[in-house]
Amino acid sequence: MNIAWKRMAQTLNAVHVFAHVADEPYSLFLDSGSRGRYMLLAWNPVLAAELRHDDEIPPFERLNHMLESLPLLEAPADAPPFLAGLMGYLGYELGWGYEVIGEPKANPREIPDGVLMIPGCAVIIDRELGETWVVVTTEEDDAEQRLETLLADVMAWHEQPVVPQTCPHVHGTLKPEIEHEDYLGRVERVREYIAAGDIFQANLSYRIRGQVEGEGDPWQLYLALRESNNGEYACYFNVPGYLILSSSPELFLKWDQTTIETIPIKGTRPRGTTPEEDEAYRHDLATSEKDRAELLMIVDLERNDLGKFCEWGSVHVPSLFTLESHPTVWHQVAVVKGTIPPHVKAGDILQATFPGGSITGAPKIRSMQIIHELEDSRRGIYTGSIGFIDRRGTAEWNIAIRTMTWSDGELTLAVGGGIVTDSSPDEEFRETQTKAKGMLRAVDRWSEGNIKGPWA
Repeated sequence: MNIAWKRMAQTLNAVHVFAHVADEPYSLFLDSGSRGRYMLLAWNPVLAAELRHDDEIPPFERLNHMLESLPLLEAPADAPPFLAGLMGYLGYELGWGYEVIGEPKANPREIPDGVLMIPGCAVIIDRELGETWVVVTTEEDDAEQRLETLLADVMAWHEQPVVPQTCPHVHGTLKPEIEHEDYLGRVERVREYIAAGDIFQANLSYRIRGQVEGEGDPWQLYLALRESNNGEYACYFNVPGYLILSSSPELFLKWDQTTIETIPIKGTRPRGTTPEEDEAYRHDLATSEKDRAELLMIVDLERNDLGKFCEWGSVHVPSLFTLESHPTVWHQVAVVKGTIPPHVKAGDILQATFPGGSITGAPKIRSMQIIHELEDSRRGIYTGSIGFIDRRGTAEWNIAIRTMTWSDGELTLAVGGGIVTDSSPDEEFRETQTKAKGMLRAVDRWSEGNIKGPWA
């Protein structure tokens, strides 16, 4: 393959540019919102592959093969973390390919467990240095010519503002797949498993979905989501027949040639409507023994996962019990880091750690088996990961929470939370409502109130 790029001393408007390719198949916007440094836009793949947990070639082995089909790059030391490589999503059920969990729940729309692509066109915006990198990857010999055409296109798109549009002609009703009392009973069932010594905690979730009638533009819904629930690891991904709209605040994995880190979230409180109420919620989370215990369990799990491949003695926890503010919630987080030996491949890292422990529970495999027993439907992209791996050995993957999907007019979102021995079923249910708030607010704004959410 041939790769050409150009660095421009200008920060292009990511939303303006991506709006012109949002309808293209396999167009992908890795959006760092108001917090992150880089914006990554990609489309027109040279290669796109669907992954399933039961493929003949295991999915993370296939990932390695795809990545190694690209030439090694000699990029400047200050180049952004992605220039050429893989982008896409890894659905939760890909974990079934490596562990005995149970027969996966039905997949009525035949959505792939994962999709990876090598983008032919990419735009990387570095807001810290005020630069934009434009990249072409092609199997032909005309990379430089294609790059010039792409440069002209993105400059023109940058100059054309996008005015968010509501969709007042869409309507529908979103409903949880289980009743309130049923969720409370399942929380109690998790607590019984904990009391029996099977697990220490499990992340229990459920889907909220409904058919949307009328002409609706999912890109406009994403812009409403971006406005109401800005996430540092957000994403819009137009997979043929399936769209992913994510405003995730959680990093799963980030690595370069030598160092890897994960930042699990455990502990959530709503934001207050007054400064006094907001501080009360923050203080409640900061002093919650239950939430601190949850985070410690997951930190231990993540240390174990990184220890499967990191250099002996290198895994450590530089930050613990840190509070982060987000538009609708407070979160408690930790940072776990380690050193990667030279021989370890990207697929090896993902196989050792996927799915993220913060959205399974501990111990991971038994928690996943209990989740599978108690949840009504497959998770798909929810609690999987979205991100990239560059050929040079850098990568970043989120935990796909605060994530909606759109397929054949069906809008689906999912929420959940970690259950431990002293969890209150009612409080756990209220936490799921808090986590849904930003997504439901975006749907309400986008539809001008014509799509009715639950708990109205």
